Amino acid sequence: MQFTYRAKQGKQTEASGVIEAIDLAGAVTHLKRMGLYPLEVVPLELKKGISAEAISQQRPLSRILLALWTRTVGQGLEAGLSLTQALHLLAEQEQGRPTGEIAKILEERVTAGMSLADAMGEMGRVFSPVAISLVKAGETSGALEQVLQALAQQVEAEAELIAKVRGALIYPFFVLTVGVGTVVVLVCVVVPKLAVLFAETGQPLPWATRLMITSGRGLVACLGVAFTGLLIGFFALRRGRVNLPMAQWGMNFLSHLPWFGRLVAHAEIARLASTLSLLLGHGLPLPEAMRLGAATVAQPAFKLQLQQSQRHVVEGVSLSASLRRVGLKEPYLLTMVAMGEAQGDLARAFQQAGTRYHQEVDRGIKVLSTLIEPVMILVVGLIVGGIVFSMLLPIFQINFTVG
Repeated sequence: MQFTYRAKQGKQTEASGVIEAIDLAGAVTHLKRMGLYPLEVVPLELKKGISAEAISQQRPLSRILLALWTRTVGQGLEAGLSLTQALHLLAEQEQGRPTGEIAKILEERVTAGMSLADAMGEMGRVFSPVAISLVKAGETSGALEQVLQALAQQVEAEAELIAKVRGALIYPFFVLTVGVGTVVVLVCVVVPKLAVLFAETGQPLPWATRLMITSGRGLVACLGVAFTGLLIGFFALRRGRVNLPMAQWGMNFLSHLPWFGRLVAHAEIARLASTLSLLLGHGLPLPEAMRLGAATVAQPAFKLQLQQSQRHVVEGVSLSASLRRVGLKEPYLLTMVAMGEAQGDLARAFQQAGTRYHQEVDRGIKVLSTLIEPVMILVVGLIVGGIVFSMLLPIFQINFTVG
């Protein structure tokens, strides 16, 4: 029977590993004969059971936490620590947090003789396939610390890019939400009360006022139906009976907007190019790198193009030709891929393409932030002003008639 252990070796040193014994008492006795003072001795089967239970409760690591995990472990390896020591250090530093729990489970698995990539792969959705493949490549090549540091840098850059895109969308969404809320209050609350007042006067109403009153009644009915539908959808999702790809739907919606669509598309290409550069740079074959890269893309049409291109590459078609065949219309990316194939260095070509598209996204966000604020304020102001003016027209007419 196998046991994992942690034990004191002298006053300052701590050891860990796996030993074989008939039972727990025999394992403790064996450790003491080795000159070790046992701190924790657990049967390996029990350890696996606890890990499986903990894994089932884990969610995928966010980009920030993944960057923290990879950078900390990578720095520990560069400082001369063993992999188990680096994982143990991270588990102690992040005790009680998701990264600490994950590091503890991985430490147990690695101590038991499992490779880090295999241990990460057994943790379900916690680690992305890209991260697992890169770690496996790093272990195979003997450059795990460099791979972890490069992965941390890539994840941090990806998180920063996504934060910039979200930041550019937050303000317009906020202004639009406030504007829609104001219009709903005016049409559903103010307009009906004024309509009753106008009806009591018996005076003919201008066409703009009649249109606003009719629209208000229709809007109230539509809001009732929409609210009921949202309640049904919410409870259905809570009960697990409906599975809507909301992220893909949102990405598909944004991709069809005139300005946002181009910004989101370039952000997707920047992330994809950086990911492919990292994967190819650490020895993954092109078809496998494309498969993993396509899994990180959220835009449905773009994902489908990449999957089709990956199948063409497996059949022996060059990457540049396959991308043109599936209808990808990004001249700079296609040119860089063709140059990379000619030079035999696709990783560097994707790195340069990723840098270029990152810069374009930055410029697009700056222009968008400059133009969208006054445009949204002007549009909302015109709509609200039109509603107010249409409701004031009868009052002006009444005053004019009385005068």
